Amino acid sequence: MQHVPADAQQADEHPVPLDNEPGSRSISDDDLCAWCSHLCYRPGEVSLCQLIEEDGDWPACFDSGGYAQSCTELHLIVPTMPQNS
Repeated sequence: MQHVPADAQQADEHPVPLDNEPGSRSISDDDLCAWCSHLCYRPGEVSLCQLIEEDGDWPACFDSGGYAQSCTELHLIVPTMPQNS
């Protein structure tokens, strides 16, 4: 699995349920996708990648258990340090 830095943050909860969205899938809180800014995250429900392809494929590579192991489009949510003025 791709490394997730200790200072990465999980995606915020998406405000709208995604049950009827094609390509939505269950993403657990320890899944690589849960740390990505492209995820419309619904903990305990199905979530959706904003970069999903027309055929419903996610850019991530999933293992046999359904966990994302790598992604070419991963954009981790890492807080930026304030710059000194």
